[in-house]
Amino acid sequence: MKLYLNDTSPFSRVALATALLTNDQEFELVWVDPWSSPTELLQVNPFSMIPALELRSGHSLIESLTICQYLIARFQPNAIQEFNLADEDESKRTGIAKTLMEISFKSVALGRFIDLPNKLHQRTIEAVQRAMIELNQYLSEYQHPQSTPTIAPSLANLYLHCALDYVAFRQPELFKLYAQHSIEEFMSHSPFNEVLNHISVAKLASKPSFADLA
Repeated sequence: MKLYLNDTSPFSRVALATALLTNDQEFELVWVDPWSSPTELLQVNPFSMIPALELRSGHSLIESLTICQYLIARFQPNAIQEFNLADEDESKRTGIAKTLMEISFKSVALGRFIDLPNKLHQRTIEAVQRAMIELNQYLSEYQHPQSTPTIAPSLANLYLHCALDYVAFRQPELFKLYAQHSIEEFMSHSPFNEVLNHISVAKLASKPSFADLA
């Protein structure tokens, strides 16, 4: 299977983390710049977006959540649990995490095409700020201040960890200002610390092979 990705995309990172957690060794990483619409990416994703996963059958999957769900359902790894649609908390957490990831990414992507600051960019920043405030409150309801939080190895929590990492990477001052104790506790005790530290943005900048990471 070929996973198309780049080194700074949070969507790529969550898909790569899931691929590593499957313990399957048959992945090939294809490093691309989606903004340049390379032919090899367009052949598997007409939207020229990453990640994209080309299966051995020749079919391809696009959109990070679809790819992650597929990999978990197919390989049934112990290190990560598939998304439980019937779980209200998990559905809420995934929605917040994925939207935070998308809005944070948009706030960065806008700078490629329009002069900053502007009203649209300011709206994305304000949305991230509101989301961080809500996350602090939401996570505090599930983490007792006098105890170590138990955080399930779920896809919802992987998305949330990746989203928060991306905010810290791209908007460090905002993150420092709005990431209060409950967010810090979540990230500190996340079951995905090891795999995400292993695929830090700095390490992915060298565009390693999957074998180098596995």
